[in-house]
Amino acid sequence: MKRWGISLLAAVSMLVSGGIADRANALEVAMADVQAPSVLLDGYPLATSPKPINVDGTVMVPFRPIGEALGIEMEWVQATSTVIANDGKQELRMQIGNRTAWVGGKPVQLREAPMLKEGRTLIPLRFFSESVGAEVDWIQATQTATIESQESDLHAMVFYGLGSYGQKGYLPYFDEASFTWSRLDPNGVLTTDQSEYAWPVQGAEELLTEVKGAGVDTSLMVFSVDEHGELTKLLRDVSLQEKFAYDLVELLERRGIGGAYLDFETLAPTGAGNIQEVRAQYAALVKRVADVLHSRGKKLTVVMAPLQNGWYRGYDYQEIAKHADHLFLMAYSYVDDRLPQPMSRIDEDIRAALQVVEPKKLILGINAYSETPAGVQEKIGLAKRYNLHGVGFWILRVFDDRLMEGIDKQLLLRPERNLK
Repeated sequence: MKRWGISLLAAVSMLVSGGIADRANALEVAMADVQAPSVLLDGYPLATSPKPINVDGTVMVPFRPIGEALGIEMEWVQATSTVIANDGKQELRMQIGNRTAWVGGKPVQLREAPMLKEGRTLIPLRFFSESVGAEVDWIQATQTATIESQESDLHAMVFYGLGSYGQKGYLPYFDEASFTWSRLDPNGVLTTDQSEYAWPVQGAEELLTEVKGAGVDTSLMVFSVDEHGELTKLLRDVSLQEKFAYDLVELLERRGIGGAYLDFETLAPTGAGNIQEVRAQYAALVKRVADVLHSRGKKLTVVMAPLQNGWYRGYDYQEIAKHADHLFLMAYSYVDDRLPQPMSRIDEDIRAALQVVEPKKLILGINAYSETPAGVQEKIGLAKRYNLHGVGFWILRVFDDRLMEGIDKQLLLRPERNLK
């Protein structure tokens, strides 16, 4: 399903002898009075330590933060003082104090050589970023370098349902479609015939066949809130959990669907007295469901409330990640869902999740109801910056060509359907 992966391995080393070391040290002394420019990556500030500097019109940044933010693995090699980046196509080399870089084995002259500041190696931002496929611009009025990261091969999924039929033509662009056709009934039992989350009366099988024929993975979303106490019943009754798990896997097998998304919301509101109990109960439920689904070759993704800024606290990221294939971070509803969601809160919640789970476990959820095409690009940029497994969109019914074009600027959508 993927066109290619972007994996860059870099090694860094510092040449600290003779004239090169003298020049590097002199540059470090001179940098104290230089104004620090700011750097925006995909529209959102990139924090670095030390701060970037502007040396005669060349913005210099610490190599590790910029490399990792662009999906590049960075390493420091002390022996030769050389930054090495390899994207699978060509190798890039830069050396402390040396204005000659090497790209694909050919020499390239730099305006400013890599240098030291506060014991860190700084490299030319534009040269490095453009060498790995990003685009860079400079805003003189605000002393800001802007970077648009290179397209990334993240997993891209979208929820289908609640009136999405008119947009079904977009489905083949995605790696995965999750259908919103099931929920818990008031007794905590899986059902496909209640409310707006019901299985369509007509056309469902044809649509599934069409989507699978296009090579798109399929999953089924199971939705619930605790409106009638259904989640509470399920969490407290092991026999009901077992029934749910087997009912779910049999439904997936009968319909030929590859996995499930558990979208169980409103678990343990902030301030509730039973948060730890609910976390343990829900993690146990996830384990039970995951074991059954995995035994039949099906995948499980769990929709999670944000750790830091979310309204609900019943989600044990670390424990659930041991059993689920992926966690879908529902990074929205911080403010009115008719408004773009605040990047700072999303950033905080990604970083909070990464304290306890690996980035490849996380799918960043984006609410398309809330976002402009530019806002969607910024959110995808955060997923790329932290090297997450992918991004997921709620919900296809609000998609249009402008939104798809915005997504396509950030992601390597399915190649046979790429919008370019």
